[in-house]
Amino acid sequence: MKKFLPTVFLFLVSALLLCGAELRIADAVPGGDVPVRQLALREAFAGRQQIQYSRETADDAFSGLSGGKFDLIVAELPARPEKFAGKWRVYAVDSLVFYVNVANTLTGAKSSQLRDMFTQKQPNWQDYSFLSTRIQRYGVKAGKPGAAYMERFLFRGSALADSVRKFGSTAEVLAMTGADPDAIGFGVYAPSAPAQVKLLAVDGVEPNMKSVAETTYPLAVKRAVFTSAEPSAETRRFLEEMDKADFRDFVLQAELLPVEP
Repeated sequence: MKKFLPTVFLFLVSALLLCGAELRIADAVPGGDVPVRQLALREAFAGRQQIQYSRETADDAFSGLSGGKFDLIVAELPARPEKFAGKWRVYAVDSLVFYVNVANTLTGAKSSQLRDMFTQKQPNWQDYSFLSTRIQRYGVKAGKPGAAYMERFLFRGSALADSVRKFGSTAEVLAMTGADPDAIGFGVYAPSAPAQVKLLAVDGVEPNMKSVAETTYPLAVKRAVFTSAEPSAETRRFLEEMDKADFRDFVLQAELLPVEP
């Protein structure tokens, strides 16, 4: 795995922090996790916990957890080592979904076809469906939910074509796709997608609430937190905060699908 220098975020507000042990969190999610980081920020600035939050590779994060360097890891499954002896719990599902206008006869595509649609200079629908027009492509901007997953979905060295129009949210992508019969768009799974769009099956599996939640849909991945077999009191306190409605709101705001504890 490619090594990178960890970017370390210290949420230390000395005037407000209570005395106690520091909670050390390692974020090993590609592109970085949002809900856990938001909860860590809130707890630190409220003075309830002293937290160190750092970005790490999955290998370094799990090595640090076993070696006592970290107390809690955020990572995607199946990132945990085969002989991992600690505890873990899933809290959300991330996904990448492709949408087309309801006027399109296409109902599904292979992963390779979808990569071609978004990387070729100017693809045409006649290669994939009964339409004969040029494909109009939409997606989410870098840094927005769905963008990091799309980057990983494309082969290494590939990039989105310059003509792909990018927007600030999946909702905007859906609006544009629903208004354009020649469109295809990508974003995260939207359970309440408008009637003007339909969700494409990928490699034979349709994205729906069940297939995304169970990650039988190939472009869905579970996100989890990992701890040692005997987590510290500070770690248990943080996990208790993850069980509350406020954290679920953070998950929804990040456009992830919540998984109930």
